[in-house]
Amino acid sequence: MISVYKDADYLAVCKQRKRILWVFWAATIAYAAFCGAWLAYHISLPYKDPMLKLPKACVIAATIVYMALIFPFMSIKFSRVHRYYKLLGFLSEGLKGEEKNYFYCFEEKALQKDNVDVMGCVFETWSKKRSEWMEREAFWDKEKPLPELDSGDYVHYIVQSNFIVQYEILQKQALEFEEEDEE
Repeated sequence: MISVYKDADYLAVCKQRKRILWVFWAATIAYAAFCGAWLAYHISLPYKDPMLKLPKACVIAATIVYMALIFPFMSIKFSRVHRYYKLLGFLSEGLKGEEKNYFYCFEEKALQKDNVDVMGCVFETWSKKRSEWMEREAFWDKEKPLPELDSGDYVHYIVQSNFIVQYEILQKQALEFEEEDEE
């Protein structure tokens, strides 16, 4: 079986998440120290001093800069890294399903599963109950290189939360699909 996710992936995303949090906390502490220093200066000034406007203006400017930098940084970069971190944690601990189906195609989609960009892997499976071929879609992480699957390959794969975690090609070109005419 070929594993899609390695332990190194989880360790790398842990390090990246920690670095982002360190940057956030360093910026927040620097911002708080800056504001605290201006507050101490403001308190030390006498009543109705003409310099009272300077601490207020500096704190307002620092707040605007802090919010303009930290909000997008945390809402975009950290959010995506944290979601990927959670996904890898779930993939290592969660319940897994095992299936053997015929691979049909990759389906490019503008889709996110658990807030991670994915690509659809369409498999064909025979339904004994309905006596027909049914489509089964599993998800492939777009950040991972696509597997070398061809249409008709018989694939044994393991999914967790519908993400393919491991796969193995049991037989190449085991089934040929007929093209249906759409009228």
